[in-house]
Amino acid sequence: MSSKILVVGHRNPDNDSIAAAVGYAHLKNALAARDGEAGVEYVPARLGPLPVESAWMLEKSDIPEPVLIENVSPIVVDGEEVKQKVILVDHNEVAQAAPGIENAEVVEIIDHHRIADVTTANPILFLNLPIGSTATIVTLQFRQTGIELTPSIAAVLLSAILTDTVIMKSPTCTPVDVEQVNYLAGILGVDPVEFGMEIFRTRGGEDKMPIAKLVEADSKEFKCPDGSVVLIAQRETVDLPTVMGREGEIREHMKKLVDDNGYEFALLLVTDILAEGSQFIVEGDPARVNRVFGIECAEGGNWMPGVLSRKKQVAAPILAS
Repeated sequence: MSSKILVVGHRNPDNDSIAAAVGYAHLKNALAARDGEAGVEYVPARLGPLPVESAWMLEKSDIPEPVLIENVSPIVVDGEEVKQKVILVDHNEVAQAAPGIENAEVVEIIDHHRIADVTTANPILFLNLPIGSTATIVTLQFRQTGIELTPSIAAVLLSAILTDTVIMKSPTCTPVDVEQVNYLAGILGVDPVEFGMEIFRTRGGEDKMPIAKLVEADSKEFKCPDGSVVLIAQRETVDLPTVMGREGEIREHMKKLVDDNGYEFALLLVTDILAEGSQFIVEGDPARVNRVFGIECAEGGNWMPGVLSRKKQVAAPILAS
């Protein structure tokens, strides 16, 4: 019987989280086959619904969806409790990880975010690079190990780098990301900017989308140094007026999230890819956001030109405040 190792991204998965799990599991299985590592299978997993662009890309590439899991708690094998082995991609924070992570065996972490609070009993491979996308790191690992990148896996990884770097416009985008974009686009024979716009256009439907999905599909909890917890969500769009036309619904849902979870505040960045900026919508106590960004949060939102990255331009200064 083979031993299964889950490769899983964060809660409320985004395209990078899904693509990194799919790509890295493919790489690890190929390495296991090449190196004669018998009896182990790396299984891509997810902790929530597929983003629209991920579902579209996987179907187009004829790649199975990552398995949906609820937790990584110990399982019973032959009457004994056994810890599940897990590789974390695109996160290393307990609050963003699968329920039960404290009782799982984390064997690797592949990430591009701040180093947080996931701990391990043994030394592990912890590959964390200050670049724009976890899919970029996975691409680098394919190239470093000499494992062939099939067109289908290349397409999935390329889609994730482009969404996470907002088609290479985000300040988180580095020359390393651009190099991998060009490499993957070369495999596919596509123009990366046109490919990226095609990915973003799959999102659409924001006029009829359930409000919970619109607000929470790409949302993350962050614990501030003073112990307070905040929620920072992002909706990247090519149709800002349609999203902002639902501001009333958005604010009511955000108020409920604040009340139900005890957040200091909930912040939604509605990011206009074409105009290259974000509309801030804040519910809860806006004092920290006002202080950090020098604004007065108001009805109608606050337009923040040039703000495209939640990680670098929003979460980082808030967590440092």
